[in-house]
Amino acid sequence: MKGPEGLGRMLQQGRLVSGLTQRDLAERLDTDQKYIWGLESGKNTIVIERLFAIMRETGIRMYMEVDPGTDGPQDDVVDEPRG
Repeated sequence: MKGPEGLGRMLQQGRLVSGLTQRDLAERLDTDQKYIWGLESGKNTIVIERLFAIMRETGIRMYMEVDPGTDGPQDDVVDEPRG
């Protein structure tokens, strides 16, 4: 993933696979539907802009996939390298 547009598409796909509307997701996250729309539309915020700038400068690549088995909110889980 190289920018906000790709991130937005993945967030939208995850929401749709979960069977949530933008409003449903916003309520679960205690935010508003406009915020969810902005993220899914690839709106570039200062935080997202800086995140992708850091990734570019450090050679970090982000890969995302939608888990079709997700039944609801999940804890932030990061698979850490083992070795």
